[in-house]
Amino acid sequence: MRMEIIIYHGSNVEVSRPRILQNEFYKDFGCGFYCTNFEKQAKCCAMSRKGKTVVNYYKYKPGKS
Repeated sequence: MRMEIIIYHGSNVEVSRPRILQNEFYKDFGCGFYCTNFEKQAKCCAMSRKGKTVVNYYKYKPGKS
């Protein structure tokens, strides 16, 4: 049984359906869509951007490893 978890993304805009794209930039903290399982951390990231503070949340069910 796989357990569903909630993950958060901090931004200045609502992202209702994030798109997963393939690119050639594979360095840590490079281009990407970063999420956390800590709502407070996502809120801090959102506050560091210009404009309003938006904490997006998503239900995630991990797949097989």
